[in-house]
Amino acid sequence: MDPIAQLRERNGIARVDTLRRAGVSAHALRRAREQGLVHSARRGWVALADADPMLLAAARRGVVLSCITLAARRGLWVLDHDEPHVAAPPSSGHARTSKGVIHWSAPVFPRDPETWEDSLENALILIARCQPYEAARAVWESAAKKGLLDRDVMRRTPLPPAARELVDDAHPFADAGTESIFLTRLGWLKVPLVP
Repeated sequence: MDPIAQLRERNGIARVDTLRRAGVSAHALRRAREQGLVHSARRGWVALADADPMLLAAARRGVVLSCITLAARRGLWVLDHDEPHVAAPPSSGHARTSKGVIHWSAPVFPRDPETWEDSLENALILIARCQPYEAARAVWESAAKKGLLDRDVMRRTPLPPAARELVDDAHPFADAGTESIFLTRLGWLKVPLVP
């Protein structure tokens, strides 16, 4: 089994054990390393030489890309994403980052232990807590506009108050985040505004 193909199926980074279960032999993996096609990402993990740098950095630091960083990577409208936002379980004392924001919280939706990106649902929940209301609403509305937000699933989920408010307030009608922010800021007028 080709280790390169198996790694490409897994976004360029995978556990060695996972590759072995998929049929990649120790010999094939060793040859790929010797040829410089694969290198160690962290203990028990390998990555392609051309693996996504953000995913590789997350793997090396023991965190997952989340919050506004994940939203931006998924093509959602984000007001400000200069610093990376990552997530780590509250009990994960080994997670670290040199710059950016670590969200220490238990995920509402289970995280896949084989990936270094959070689910969009968990990222939206973190955005609701992390960002000012109007910026968070713009991201939620961007997700709704793209059909990536299942409001029924989110309504059935025990959400923190900020996320619960956004489930009800976010609508899929804004074409850009600036429109969401404009409508939010003028909401105090109590005048019907139609996007």
